[in-house]
Amino acid sequence: MRITAFQLGRTPRTAITLIWLISSACAPNLSNSHRSLEDLIQAALDALERQDQEALWALLVTREEHQDLLWDQLPSRRAFTFDYVRSLNERNSREGIESALREFGGSRFSLVSVEFTEPTEDYEGFRLHLGARVTVKRAGNGVEGVLPIFDVILEYGGRWKLMNYEQ
Repeated sequence: MRITAFQLGRTPRTAITLIWLISSACAPNLSNSHRSLEDLIQAALDALERQDQEALWALLVTREEHQDLLWDQLPSRRAFTFDYVRSLNERNSREGIESALREFGGSRFSLVSVEFTEPTEDYEGFRLHLGARVTVKRAGNGVEGVLPIFDVILEYGGRWKLMNYEQ
């Protein structure tokens, strides 16, 4: 079926709305994702300050997202099973969250910068940013340093999520 300009209506607003609806339906459905890298990191910093383990977990790519949206393109699928890779990812993230909460929980940080120490991996429809180096400033004394809890960050359809936490 072909939609003509007449069927769309005569106003550009109608056409733009229809295009937005169609593109939204095709966009990835990542739960609890963020529009920018900085928003994602700030959400993690806020959760860390609140000592909110559940919120930190919610920022991670879910098992379903990992399997349904990413797994078919990742090189590790050739050597390992999904369940094995996912179990390692979950164990490392659990230990990373526990360690981060012990060491930094309750602390207020402001984001200074995010850099990546390894090359970005490009796949069809998504990118993995490796070796996240997040520099923060501690509220109160203003001391800057690298917060060593982030590692791989997913960029998918213009949305951002964490793949894992460092332990």
